[in-house]
Amino acid sequence: MIYGIDVNALTRPNRTGVERYVYELITEMMKAPLMEGERVFLYASAKVDELGVLPAGWEWRIIKLPILTKGWTHLRLSYELLATKPDVFFSPAHEIPLFAGRIKIVNTIHDIAFVHVPKVYTFFNRMRQRWAVARSVKKSDKILTVSETTRDDLGKFYQVQVDRMIVTRLGIRPEDFRVRDEQIDQTLKKYNLKAQNYLITVGRVEKKKGISFLIDVFEKFRQYHPDSDLNLVLAGKMGNGQEDIINNIESSKFKDQIHVLGFVPEEDLAPLMIGSLAYVFPSTYEGFGIPALEAMAAGTPVIASDIPALREVCGDAAIIRSTNSVDDWVEAIGQMQNSELRSQLVQKGTQRSRMFNWSDTAQKTWEVLRG
Repeated sequence: MIYGIDVNALTRPNRTGVERYVYELITEMMKAPLMEGERVFLYASAKVDELGVLPAGWEWRIIKLPILTKGWTHLRLSYELLATKPDVFFSPAHEIPLFAGRIKIVNTIHDIAFVHVPKVYTFFNRMRQRWAVARSVKKSDKILTVSETTRDDLGKFYQVQVDRMIVTRLGIRPEDFRVRDEQIDQTLKKYNLKAQNYLITVGRVEKKKGISFLIDVFEKFRQYHPDSDLNLVLAGKMGNGQEDIINNIESSKFKDQIHVLGFVPEEDLAPLMIGSLAYVFPSTYEGFGIPALEAMAAGTPVIASDIPALREVCGDAAIIRSTNSVDDWVEAIGQMQNSELRSQLVQKGTQRSRMFNWSDTAQKTWEVLRG
């Protein structure tokens, strides 16, 4: 039995959500011994050094697409699948090659945000994603979803039968959040921040993440609490709607207290979360919402928007508020001054985060590939 896995997403710089999922999943899958006669081909345009030495039975299939800078998946990978013909092809990054031949296909669909918040995408990007998901739904023998939210969305909007979908939730590595006090101090000094004196959100700085709403919340909180010196930290690359967001920041009376960090190295994320007063997550749509899970693992209280995915991830371990009300969020931030409530949220969040781990994700993925 030969399994072919597309890991080309790992060749991209500055990995975010999907790329991190691919890395963590493959890393964990490699820990499980292969059964007799099993082999795994990892398809990519370049070797990914972070994966280290591959276990016995695993091998790289480095395939190049000369001259062209686009079309690796649909042209070069298509040809490779037709030529090598694995028994099972697994695409963990949302898209299936145009031609894959008659082989079993397993695909992970992370979300269908373009259906829920179409205005945050360009017309071309929206149409491309719509086409990719429609093909995945049609061509995949089994579909992995990262949450019950995405599973339910696919059933509702694409009429996918429940027995074709398997929920394989994302996870965390607890050891990533065991950070020395010195490292926290150094990281806060690096970004000119003081412990417990800022709110933080991590992810693309874009419309879908509710960043403009968050800026309004922060402004009103500072207006209601003139003695506060609280700061707001936005950690992540700029995305759709960045012009409006930048204008909102520049026109804010408190712009000097709003820190736009850009892409943050992975080793700085845990210290930044641990050092914050609270993690704020006002997103209008998520397929999962892994930063909320990471914040809980870091021992940071979470204030999250009232959307299905974040309710699924956070349970009762976070303050959930509708993004229809700025004042509700201002009140929630004020509650972070209550040490007893904050302690309860930290304890619940830590316990909740232990329910999500990459080992379970990898085990369920193997079961589907072998099924």
